[in-house]
Amino acid sequence: MREHPQPTTIAILGSDTVVGRALCALLESSGYRTRPLDTYPTGVVDELLEGADLLLVAPRLDEGVREAFVGAMGKSAPQRGRMPVIALSTAVEEVLPENEGVISVPWPCETKALVGEIEAALVDVPEVSATYHPSQDVVREPSEPS
Repeated sequence: MREHPQPTTIAILGSDTVVGRALCALLESSGYRTRPLDTYPTGVVDELLEGADLLLVAPRLDEGVREAFVGAMGKSAPQRGRMPVIALSTAVEEVLPENEGVISVPWPCETKALVGEIEAALVDVPEVSATYHPSQDVVREPSEPS
């Protein structure tokens, strides 16, 4: 019998805000695990991201904080530097450049649209491919020849 894989874990930078806490609740109700990170986290970035499959940056987060955090990813653990990053941006914010692998997603958006963006970001990440995604309904076992 095969063990059920672990759900995808999403680290949320800025989860100490009202929107950040709401994102945790929305994503958990969609089957993800969340790892809340305060707006001004203390500690080694790669250690804070341990076990996470994707980083979601809450909207209206200070640009300097966002750039410093994303820039520090992968310094002590190179595989963290390849982690997908989605930054939620409001209409009043400048359009975020999609450099360094940061995907900009307009906020507010429907949960379904956000989940779609998360799933699309995780598709090309080899370390995450063995992780269970809530969109998977059935885990199929290979059939044995008769």
